[in-house]
Amino acid sequence: MKHALQNEIREINHQLIDTVVDVSEDGNDVAAAAAEGTDGIVLKCSYNAIALSPSMKFRYRSSQMTPITPLRLLIPENYPNSSPILLDRAPVEPCKKYEDLSSRAKANFHAAVRTLPQPMSLKVLAKSWDVCARSAVAEYAQQCGGGSFSSRFGAWESCANA
Repeated sequence: MKHALQNEIREINHQLIDTVVDVSEDGNDVAAAAAEGTDGIVLKCSYNAIALSPSMKFRYRSSQMTPITPLRLLIPENYPNSSPILLDRAPVEPCKKYEDLSSRAKANFHAAVRTLPQPMSLKVLAKSWDVCARSAVAEYAQQCGGGSFSSRFGAWESCANA
C-alpha cells in the first residue's frame, strides 16, 4: 500500500468518531474487486456507532435493528488521479422497513456521491458515508420516539451576530 494512502487512512480515522476505514481481508471483497477488472486495494468503511446513547447502543447491537454493514471501496492503483470505485451497488428500491439501516444508509450515500466533484477522494467518501450512516440511525431513533437535541428542538443558532 502506498505511503500516501496509509497517511490518508490514518488521518480519516483520527478525524471521524463513528466511522473507521481499514483494509479488507475478506475473500468476497477481493472477488468483488476482481469483477471490476481493476487492480487495487479493497477498503471498508465501518460505522461503529460509538457516539450513540447507551439505550440506542443496546438496540443497535441487539436483534431489534440490523447493524449497518461496511461500505466497500476499491482504491485503484492510480489513486488519487482516479476516484475510488464503489463495490456496493445502490439499492434498487429503498427499503420500507426503518430497521434496515444498511439499505437506508447506502441509498442516501449513493445519492450523495452523485453530487461530489471528480475525482473523489477517500476522505470525502468516508465523511459522506459517516454522515449518511449517522442520518440513518438518527431517522430510526426519531421513529422510535428518540432523537437528538437538534432533531427535537431545531438547529443551534449563532448568537455572535445578535
